[in-house]
Amino acid sequence: MFKKNITFKLTLGFLTIVIVSTLLIGIIALNVFKNNIYEIKRNNMKKHALEISNTIRPYMSQSTKEKSFVNIINLIDSIDNAKLWILDSNKNIISASNNKDTALTYINDADVKKTYNSITKKVFTGSETYGEIYNPYYKEYMMTTAVPIKNSSSTVIGAVILNSSLYDLSNSMNKFFIYIVLTLIGEICLAGFMGYYFSKNISKPLKKINSSALELARGHYGIKTNIYHKDEIGELSNSFDLLSLKLQYTIGKLFEEKTKLSNVLTSMSEGILSLDTNFHIININHSTLELLSLKNIESDTKVNEILLNLNIIEEFNFTISNDTKKSTVKEYLNKVLNFSISPIKNNLNQVIGGVILIQDVSEKEKLEQMRKDFISNVSHEFRTPLTVIKGNLESIVDGITQPECIQDTCITLLNETNRLERMVKDLLNLSKLESGKLEIDFNELDINMLVNDTIRSIKPLIDAKSIDLQLSLQNNLPPLFSDYDKLKQLLIIFLDNGIKFSQNKGKLKISSCSDNENICITIEDNGIGIPEDEIQYLGEKFFKADKSRTSNAGGTGLGLSIAKRLVKVLNGHFSIESELTKGTRITISFPAKSKNEVKL
Repeated sequence: MFKKNITFKLTLGFLTIVIVSTLLIGIIALNVFKNNIYEIKRNNMKKHALEISNTIRPYMSQSTKEKSFVNIINLIDSIDNAKLWILDSNKNIISASNNKDTALTYINDADVKKTYNSITKKVFTGSETYGEIYNPYYKEYMMTTAVPIKNSSSTVIGAVILNSSLYDLSNSMNKFFIYIVLTLIGEICLAGFMGYYFSKNISKPLKKINSSALELARGHYGIKTNIYHKDEIGELSNSFDLLSLKLQYTIGKLFEEKTKLSNVLTSMSEGILSLDTNFHIININHSTLELLSLKNIESDTKVNEILLNLNIIEEFNFTISNDTKKSTVKEYLNKVLNFSISPIKNNLNQVIGGVILIQDVSEKEKLEQMRKDFISNVSHEFRTPLTVIKGNLESIVDGITQPECIQDTCITLLNETNRLERMVKDLLNLSKLESGKLEIDFNELDINMLVNDTIRSIKPLIDAKSIDLQLSLQNNLPPLFSDYDKLKQLLIIFLDNGIKFSQNKGKLKISSCSDNENICITIEDNGIGIPEDEIQYLGEKFFKADKSRTSNAGGTGLGLSIAKRLVKVLNGHFSIESELTKGTRITISFPAKSKNEVKL
């Protein structure tokens, strides 16, 4: 709660500015200070190295053990605060002795030579070099400057290396950083106090305006803030006072008109819903709440959510944008509602919203849908036996059927014709599937015999595509109490789909099994398969998985819808497993019940 306070925000803003600016200035100053003192030290070391190089040049031709060379090295080392190293012509590192009266010290440490290898190579090419490296001899980070010693013919005969500890520079930088931190803490305290004082003066009148706004929201129209500052806050308070007076007058008028309109809307049986261009409810009657199954109207959110889910908001936008009228039918909570949308205009002929007339047309749509479903189901159900009859007849006409098989084929045609006749009689019963009034003739069936009989019926379809049919039927299966024609029709639907969506010379495997509780029939093909995200929609009316792949295969999308209902009516269950380009596996299971246990 405190973080939402404007006083806190303003104070935090002042502190942020102070902290960021101080840190930025401190970082810049720290870097400038560092670069400056480092540059000064580098220049001083370079200057001293050059002077030492000129001083010891005449002694480089002598032996390093000569008294005069030892004295001059010890003398220079005692004067300069840097560690002096001399490289002779053989690149040996010579240093002053800790005891000034003794000979010089030769540094033969391998780590030292390895560390200073690159500096040694560069200085013996006649170049001056500089670096900040860890000195393993003195075991600390040091600033190193190396200059060559040249003879009169400009040949490099040695080098001077000055090593100076970086401790004093780091110590200076640390002290400078501490001063910056202390300065920052002091500025934070000062800026926090001043920021709080000034932000408090700004937030106090704003709180007064806010409390007046809350009173206005509670219905106390005409309230005044009594703030008379000569600044932007004073202008805001004056505008608020004017708004309060205007609102008091306007609300009175609107309330009067709303009372009149509410009396008219309440008496209507159709739903009336008026919205402005921002989808805020202007008017709504009790019939609208009943049609949308709402108990009461507490806010615009619930109504707008329902309209958004029904895509009415999109239609509403189109209507008010194009200044036209539109009617659309939507399904909502087992109801079919007709939404008629018309724009609302003001006296300047500008569209300021829209009115939605809602009518319940559920009964009318239900009757129309039943008629469409009946016609679609009739067309599809005739197609399956006709396909078998046509396939067998074409097989005879084209000479594919052998003479000795013609009688069996004719028997198949006769059986299918009889089945077609029975289906005509059953069509009215199929239309009652959803109502549960379909008449089912349960009898004891041999599943394997039914499978073989079904295969004989669709054999022309299998032969036409040279399908490799594989049967794996378990022997001694318990009898199944079911409807022979309905179960055969169910198998033909699945087998027909499996053949239809398989390539020529594909495989179709049919198996049957039992686990003492269920009798299962499995149909597996290696066809084009079904996308995983579409399997859940199989069985919906008119749904086809991936229309682009099935457009040439025929069908109305009702086959699996009918199969789904048939399985339910036959007290069974089916599942579909599929993978694109791999094939589809359909498993149909029925409870292995006795005849007395079958739910008729």
